[in-house]
Amino acid sequence: MHRTHRGWPALLGAAILLLAIPLAAACGGDDDDDHGAGDTHAVVSAVAFLGGLDFHAIDDSINRDRKVPADARARALKAQAVVRTASWPGELQSKATALAGIFGELAAALEGDSPDLAKAGAAAKKAHDAEHEFSDAAWAWVFEQAGIEGPTHGH
Repeated sequence: MHRTHRGWPALLGAAILLLAIPLAAACGGDDDDDHGAGDTHAVVSAVAFLGGLDFHAIDDSINRDRKVPADARARALKAQAVVRTASWPGELQSKATALAGIFGELAAALEGDSPDLAKAGAAAKKAHDAEHEFSDAAWAWVFEQAGIEGPTHGH
């Protein structure tokens, strides 16, 4: 029997973030050059953390299995907090603001003991899709900073 652990992506994301924060701080977040290493590390850390929250699993659980994961609202709030507080380069800032709002909508849809599955499902799908779109844009920016050509889509 194969057993999967749905919580491991969040744990991996948290571990990456905990390891990357000191690195980002050591590099300095406010470099004056166009390719601030600290900014790049901060973006990588935040995007890795978001990926570790596994919005795909939340979307599947609500929309396919008709079950709200016990920690789904907490994950949405954590994502919203990270996106709101991270220092994004100018070209990602408006997308980050929109993404934070979408995570807030998901958290609101999951509030209470028995959330409306239709509203929660729509919000979960929207958050899942938006997180992928934002992640693709953020990684494209990181690849540009690194001077490499990256993949066109990360899902």
